[in-house]
Amino acid sequence: MFPEAIPASVATLLNDIYTWSLPTDTYMAGGTAVALYLNHRVSVDIDLFTDEEFYCGPIISSIGQRYATTVTNAAEKNTLIAIVANVRFSLFNYPYPLLKPLVNKPECNIKLASPEDIAAMKVVAITQRGTAKDFFDLNALMQTFGMTLDYLISLVQKKYGVSEDYSYQIKRGLVYFDDAVKSLGDVTVIRNGKEARLDKREWSEIEEFFKRLVLCR
Repeated sequence: MFPEAIPASVATLLNDIYTWSLPTDTYMAGGTAVALYLNHRVSVDIDLFTDEEFYCGPIISSIGQRYATTVTNAAEKNTLIAIVANVRFSLFNYPYPLLKPLVNKPECNIKLASPEDIAAMKVVAITQRGTAKDFFDLNALMQTFGMTLDYLISLVQKKYGVSEDYSYQIKRGLVYFDDAVKSLGDVTVIRNGKEARLDKREWSEIEEFFKRLVLCR
């Protein structure tokens, strides 16, 4: 049984994903993985990663045999983005180490990256150009799993091999909201088991959470 945060279109693909010709160590991260952990917001993408190199052709062929598939971005190897049955799907070669073991969820036929790994990935996304979804997900992960800023920085350093100086970029990114506020309309939250729009009060609380995290030290 999938939580309310996972639309039926995504759930159908996740039930069937084991039949696709994916690398054996493929795992899911991103917003849908967070939604499977927390049921906090609706997520309509399937973002997959693997540390194995792969050829796109056989994967496209195997998916296309079962679903209408439109490739939007694909190299010969290691990068594949497509629309599969109206769901955005991506698969990337991702050579960074996992911090924690992959997690099996009984309702999902693919393993999930750990909350710690996803949090580190979200931090990097935010330092580059964070969306409202990225901030919403990271806030939910940190509060649910009790992650401190120092712990978050240590996760990023371990996963990506960055120096301590990178902590400045992390802190700056976590309190820069100009890009994120442009995408507030993209966030549909789960509130009391039902879909709802992210309201201004909720977003203000998220901004305040990160400001306190970074500035009140």
